[in-house]
Amino acid sequence: MGRLTDRSVKTVGEGRHGDGDGLQLIVSASGRRKWVLRYQLNGVRRDMGLGPYPAIGLSDARIAAADARKLIARGIDPLDDRKASRKAERPVPTFGDIAKTVIADAQSKSNNAKVRYQWERHLGPAYSGPLLDRPVHEITTVDVAALLRPVWRTKPEVARKLYPAIRRVFEHARVVLRDEHGIMMPDNPARWADLKAMGFETPAKLTKGSHPSLPYNQMPAFMADLRARDAVAARAFEFLILTNVRTDAVLKAEWDEFDLDQALWTVPLANLKDRNHRKEGFRVPLVARAVEIVRQMDEGRISRFVFPGQARGKPLSNMALLTLLKRMSSGADKKWIDPASGRRITAHGFRATFRTWAEEVATFPHAVIEQAMGHQVGTQVERAYRRTDVLDKRRQLMGTWARHCEPELAPKVLQLARANP
Repeated sequence: MGRLTDRSVKTVGEGRHGDGDGLQLIVSASGRRKWVLRYQLNGVRRDMGLGPYPAIGLSDARIAAADARKLIARGIDPLDDRKASRKAERPVPTFGDIAKTVIADAQSKSNNAKVRYQWERHLGPAYSGPLLDRPVHEITTVDVAALLRPVWRTKPEVARKLYPAIRRVFEHARVVLRDEHGIMMPDNPARWADLKAMGFETPAKLTKGSHPSLPYNQMPAFMADLRARDAVAARAFEFLILTNVRTDAVLKAEWDEFDLDQALWTVPLANLKDRNHRKEGFRVPLVARAVEIVRQMDEGRISRFVFPGQARGKPLSNMALLTLLKRMSSGADKKWIDPASGRRITAHGFRATFRTWAEEVATFPHAVIEQAMGHQVGTQVERAYRRTDVLDKRRQLMGTWARHCEPELAPKVLQLARANP
């Protein structure tokens, strides 16, 4: 017989009250009651909760304590056994479940809109669709190979990013399955040695290469095509070309970064690629058309971003610019492609267009051109003593560039560029 009764369990006061063999009823100062089994295994004393009273009555508590003592007699810690049982009862995550965590983690570490977009696209339905709904521990190397094979040779740049992204999902899954579900993954299904054994080789075009760009003599025609399109993406694209700033900074531009009276945009450090090497934001002179674009966007302001996306509170996505370029190249007589590579031009490629024009046509000093590219100029010692960002000279350079890109004045601009000191 135990020392407690059904009546005493209901009425006993604050404190620990034993029922024998380690089973105790603990009553708090507030009157709450719970069952605990105190035991010792391998020289270590532990308390195991058995549940609250009255949800767990005296007889149920004694049964639960007896079951735990049977495990102890076999050298099994009942707390560890309970933890393992709970892990086994949890639903095993799918590839898609783990991928969401990996995507969120990767995106939190990058301010680059294109990089953030690529993580979501590569581990989403577009490329990883066949794996998304499958329990992650059931996916095999054969499944991974089947997913990669269609893009491995035909889209090497996709393969270059897709493969490590998939491999990271399985590495993350290995830890989650072990610690939260008690399941051990013997190996990563995306292990390179196994894929090589199935015939995979490093893609021949695995290098990044240069971004396809448009010859600068086509800029007036391209700008005319761009300006004829009534879309936020078209205005963002035109603004990008006229400022020669990287895509990410344009997409993330916010209203408080602009002083339109001074025709000046200060890109904050957070939106600069080389922010770790700068102490302050990058001042960008705005030509008249760039100021006009910002004022037009202000008339219909709906977001803190100058170029808002369709999602509420989000900026325009890099995909919007890619889609715009694709549409502009869909006509039979308009193919905006890089003649050197035959590939469709990219937004970033216009920086190469500007740089080529500046070197071959404009006569501005090299340091001014480099500053307009947002590059560091000179040695570390030279930069330490430089106290100017040649803003006024860059304003002249960007004005000449804008006139070159303007369709109506294109024939006159080349003469202005050559004559500018």
